[in-house]
Amino acid sequence: MKFKLHHHFIGNGRDETVLLLHGFMADSGSLAGVGAGLGGRFNILYVDLPGFGGTQSTGHDYDMEVLSGALENKLDELELQKVHVFGYSMGGRVALSFAIYHPERVRSLILESASPGLRTASDREARQEIDEARAVKITDDYRAFLDEWESMGLFQSQQSLPKGTFQKQRKMRESQIPEEVADSLRKYGTGVQPAYWDRLSELKMPVLLIAGERDSKFVSINEEMQESIPHARFEVVEGAGHNIHLESQEKFDTMISEFLT
Repeated sequence: MKFKLHHHFIGNGRDETVLLLHGFMADSGSLAGVGAGLGGRFNILYVDLPGFGGTQSTGHDYDMEVLSGALENKLDELELQKVHVFGYSMGGRVALSFAIYHPERVRSLILESASPGLRTASDREARQEIDEARAVKITDDYRAFLDEWESMGLFQSQQSLPKGTFQKQRKMRESQIPEEVADSLRKYGTGVQPAYWDRLSELKMPVLLIAGERDSKFVSINEEMQESIPHARFEVVEGAGHNIHLESQEKFDTMISEFLT
């Protein structure tokens, strides 16, 4: 894979590193609070996924497996043998993929509001059609797409966030390049990634699954995931929706800190 993933590494002089992978329409800066919440007990590796921040998606031919290989190359570049991996939503799908394709590089895995993908070819085809329509809207009128995206039921719980927090998130979303965002959907969106349900049993590292109480879809998905992963723990965060690290930061920080120590 020729393109490189843009990264920011904070070396705290520790033996262990946590790799943080962000969600859709954001970049690694959206996880600054997660990194700070770990309190300097780990080195932190922030990565911009393709189509966001400093990592380009357009002009490159790749899929989820190739993207996982790019993450492995990044660890090699930084001389990191094994890392703890955290992923939120889209980043959770990438984190899960990396753990499946390169389990020897993963100390532990934390998945927030993540999914192993869609089980059937027909479901994936239907989702590809939805994502293609979204990609067109993104490039036609990005701000209108953002308004529509933020009004989805998945994110209704974020309406109660402090105004400044919500505005900061919106500003980050607006800073992304529409053509890049659209390309990311086409390259590694939910509709095109493989289904990993049948490979969950291969995960031998400790796994923490997290979902918000108000995000019933992902609570159900993660309950089912827990049954297939040998060393998985599933936590439901009361009162939270899809973005737990933003909506319930203190609870979230405590939860992942306890898991990692």
